[in-house]
Parts: sequence; structure tokens; C-alpha cells
Amino acid sequence: GVCLASALLPRSLAADVNQTKALMLWNIAKFVEWPGLAADDHSPLVFTILGEDELAASLAGVLSSKSVNGRPVFVRFARRPQDAKGSQMLYVAATEVPRMIDVLAAVDATPVLTVSDAPGFATHGGMVGFTSQGNHVHFEVNLGHAEKTGLKLSAKLLALARLVSDSPATP
Repeated sequence: GVCLASALLPRSLAADVNQTKALMLWNIAKFVEWPGLAADDHSPLVFTILGEDELAASLAGVLSSKSVNGRPVFVRFARRPQDAKGSQMLYVAATEVPRMIDVLAAVDATPVLTVSDAPGFATHGGMVGFTSQGNHVHFEVNLGHAEKTGLKLSAKLLALARLVSDSPATP
């Protein structure tokens, strides 16, 4: 049947990888402490998705059905980088890569966990970047950026991540 054929197509592999990344982000969020969010406060965790790509769709589907440490996740799609203010997490889709500098500037110095699977994201101003080789998904964390905005990342999380720092800007 149809299912078998689609299982053999690379597109479904991409879907699986995106599903994996979405679940990973959900797990990552459990190990992040946002300043000003009390543990006993069950207000939603606001997750903003800027732009569109296949991972954005997976993230929206997975995260909107989950809760993080007892908080429901409120997923919203934004068109402009400044709309990400006031959220706890920001996913930057592939379509936004050309204006990445503006996007990151819009949330600079605010405690928003920035996430993308754009290559080199975590070494170019972002906080969490996904990298995948075949079926294996890894994530890079730029701790310097996260801590600068007041986010606390658990040691358990850091043990699983590849820690990176900003690559020197090439002249």
C-alpha cells in the first residue's frame, strides 16, 4: 500500500527528523529557567515561531499539545521579529535566515530562548541550534548568549548538548 511507499520516501524521513527535533525542544524547555517565571505559576509558556518551514509545522503540532513543567505551551506564529518580545522561546525558521541579525537584535537582552536549525545558528548569535546527520539529531548550545539574558540552563541539559561559543566574525 501507500503507507509502505511513503515510508521509503525521504520526505517522511525529514518528517521524522522534524518530529525528533520538536520532541527534543520540548525536553530542552523543561531544563530552562526563565527569570521572572515562578515555579508555581502555571501561566502558559509562550513559544513564537517566526517564518515558515517544515520544522515550524512539527514544532507547532508537538508543542501545542504538551505542557512544560506544568505549564501549557501557547504557540503563536509571528511575521515580524519584534512580535517575539514577551515570549519565552523563539523558533527562527529557514525563511528568516537572511534577516537573522535583525531577528536576534529584536530579542537581544531579553530572556527568550532562541532556537533554529539554520546551520551555525548557535555560533552566530543564537542559543540552541539543531544539527542532524542522517537520522541522528544533535543540538548545540551557546551558553554565553543564554546566560547573558538571565536564562538558566540545567547542567543535565548542558551534558547532552554540544557547547559552542560565537565564531569570530570574519572580516
